Amino acid sequence: MSKPKASKIAILVLFCTLLMGCKRDLETTWDAEYSIPIASANLDLGDLVGDSLLVKNGDNSLDLVYNYKVDVDSVDQYLVVPDTLQEKSVTLSKIVLDNRMLSDTITLGEIYPLSKLLDGQTQTLPAFDQDGSANKQEIDVTKQFFKQAKFKEGFIDMTLSNDLPVEAEKIVFILLNKADNQIIVYDSFMNVLPNTSVKTTKSLAGKKIDGILVGIVKRIKTKASDNPVLIDSKKGIRLDLAIRDLELEYATAIFPAQNLVEEKQEVRYNLKGSELTFLVVKTGYLVMEVFSNVKEQLILDYSIPNSSRNNNFADNVRQTVIVPPAPDGSYSKVVKKFPLDHYEIYMLGQFPKSPPFKPNTIYSEFTTRMEYTGIERTLSLRDSVYVRFGLVEIKPELAIGDFGKREFKFDESKPFKAFENIKGDISLEDVKMDLWFQNTFGIEADMQVENITGVNSRTNKSVKLIATALDNTFTLGRAMNDPFIPFIHSMKFDNSNSNLKQFLENMPNQLDTKFNMVVRPRGSNDYQDFVFDFSKLTANLNLEMPVQFGTNGLELSQLQDFDFMSLKNANRIKSGVLKLDITNGYPFEAFCDIEFLDEQNLVITTLFDAGKTQTILPGILDGNGLVTTATPSQLYIDIPASKMQSIKHSKKIRIKTNFATPGGNRYKIYSTYKFGVKLKGNFVYEQSF
Repeated sequence: MSKPKASKIAILVLFCTLLMGCKRDLETTWDAEYSIPIASANLDLGDLVGDSLLVKNGDNSLDLVYNYKVDVDSVDQYLVVPDTLQEKSVTLSKIVLDNRMLSDTITLGEIYPLSKLLDGQTQTLPAFDQDGSANKQEIDVTKQFFKQAKFKEGFIDMTLSNDLPVEAEKIVFILLNKADNQIIVYDSFMNVLPNTSVKTTKSLAGKKIDGILVGIVKRIKTKASDNPVLIDSKKGIRLDLAIRDLELEYATAIFPAQNLVEEKQEVRYNLKGSELTFLVVKTGYLVMEVFSNVKEQLILDYSIPNSSRNNNFADNVRQTVIVPPAPDGSYSKVVKKFPLDHYEIYMLGQFPKSPPFKPNTIYSEFTTRMEYTGIERTLSLRDSVYVRFGLVEIKPELAIGDFGKREFKFDESKPFKAFENIKGDISLEDVKMDLWFQNTFGIEADMQVENITGVNSRTNKSVKLIATALDNTFTLGRAMNDPFIPFIHSMKFDNSNSNLKQFLENMPNQLDTKFNMVVRPRGSNDYQDFVFDFSKLTANLNLEMPVQFGTNGLELSQLQDFDFMSLKNANRIKSGVLKLDITNGYPFEAFCDIEFLDEQNLVITTLFDAGKTQTILPGILDGNGLVTTATPSQLYIDIPASKMQSIKHSKKIRIKTNFATPGGNRYKIYSTYKFGVKLKGNFVYEQSF
C-alpha cells in the first residue's frame, strides 16, 4: 500500500516543478468580482454656509444669521502724536564757586623784628617807617578757595585790621600770584587806628588767580606810642580775604552743588488740526539723551508738573538721569527711555486753569545740576552738555479736546461670507436686514450712504441696495462717557421698503460700500470731545432670514482626502462598476456627481460623463411640507480601464449635489435634513500565478 502512495507524491512534485519551470514563459489570467466601500458623506446646509451662520429654531427649522462689519473711521485719524524732542546745547556759562573767606596775619615780629626782643614788655613803642618789600607772606587758598581760577565775574573783599598798639599812618599792601607775580590787589590804607579795620573791594573780572598767593606789606608807617604799651610780636596787620559772586571762565577746585541749567518751557505739539486739553498715555516713553564733556558728575531732572497717575498729582512725570564725569579728552554718553504708561497729562501750558487758553501745549521743567562731591575738578566755560529730551512713541488711551472739522470719503470692497460658497440660483421667501452705525467716538458726525452694492463675482452680476432710508444724510451723535455708552443709528430693511429680496437673491459674495462723512460739522465750543484708543465708527449689517427658498441649481459639496491606492490589491484593479447609494432628505430634486482631483485640487475626471447624471427624487413630504422620509436611490456607473487609471491617480474627491425645485416652489429647511452619499465599487482584478 505504501508504494503507490509514494508514486502519487512523486508525480505531484514533478508536476509542480514543471509548472514552475514554465512560469517565466507562460502567464495564465482570469477575472474575479469583489464589492468594496470607497467613500461616504452626509451633506447639509452647514457645508454651504457654515454651521456658525445657521440658527436652529424650536421646531428644528433654520434661520441664516450673518453679521457684516466694516470700520468706516478709526482712532488713527485723530490720535497720531508725533515724536517731539527738544535739543539743548549748554556751556557752563553760569558755573560758580561759593562765597568763601580766609584770614591771615602779618605780625609785628615780621614787620619789625626788634619787637621780638621786647615781647611781653610794656614800653613806649617808637615810630617807624619801613619798606616792607622783604615782608612777604604766602597765603595758601587752595583748600578754602581753589587751586587755580580765571574769572568772568566776581569780587574780592580785603579787610585790613590794625592789631598793633599804635596808629598806622600808612599801609601799602600788595596781593599777587606766587607763580607769575600777577598783581591781584594793590592798595593803600591811611590812618588806621589801633584795633580798627579798613576795607577795600576789587573786581576779579578777567583776572587769573593761583591757589598760592603772596601778601606783601610794601610800606608801613606808624606813629610812636604816647605811653608805654604792651609789646606783642605775634600781633600785627591782620588780613581777611573774601571772594564772592564768582562766575568762572575755568577753575580747578572743589565745586559746590549748583544748577547749571534751569529751563521752564511750554512745548506746543502739532496734532494735525486737533486741539487737545487732556491726554492719557496708553504706551510711550520719555527719552533723555545726554552727551557731556564736563569732568564732573551731572544730574539731569525732567518733570511735567501738570501730570498725574491714577489722579494722584504727587505722582507726576518726573525722571532723573545721572551722567558720570567725562574722561580726559572724551565725553560721557547716557541714553534713557522711561515708560509713561497710564500717565495723565494736561495740555494747556503752565497754568491750565488760567487764560490764555493753550491747547496742545505741555509745560515741562528741566534742570542740569552738580552735587557736592569733595573731589577737585577742572571745569571750563568751554565745557558743554548736549541734551535731547521729549516724548516719543506716544499711543494715547484717551484724548479730550476739539478734533477739528474733518471730511472723509470711505470706499471699500470686502468679502460677504453669507453666500460665498453658494452656487446656482435661489428664490427667497421672506428676508429682513438691519444696517446700523455705531459711533464710539465722543465726536458728532454727519453720514451719507452713497452706495451699498452686492457683487456676485461668480456670475459677474451686481445689485445695488435701494431704500428711501439711504437717501438722506443722518447725524451720528457722540458717544457718552462715564459711563461709556456708544451712539447707535439703526435702519431696517425688508421687502416692503427696499429691493432687499433682489439684493440677496443675487447671492453676493462681496459688498462694495461708499460713505461720505463730515466730522464735527457744527463745531465744538466746550473742548469736551473725546477719543479712546478703541474708538471706531463702524457700519454693521445684520442679515436674518428663514432658510426657506426655491432653487434652480443650488449646489452642496464636500471635499475629502482620497487614496484609492490604499485599497487592498488596488494595483491589480483594471476596471469595474461604481455604485452610489443615496438618501435624499431634502424636498428638492437632486443631481449627484463626484469629482476626482489631484494634489492641486484640479479635476482629473468625474464619476459621470458630461450630460449623463440621473435625477434623484426628493424626500417624501407630509401635509405641512415637512420631509418625513428620505428617498433612497441607487445609481450604477461603468468604469472602463482608462477612467480607472485616472481615479487611481486622484488624491481628493468632491462629492456634490445640485438641487432644483420644479414649478418655483419654496420650501422651509430644517436641521434634520441630510443628503447621504455612499460610494461602493465592484472591481475587476487581474490575477496571475
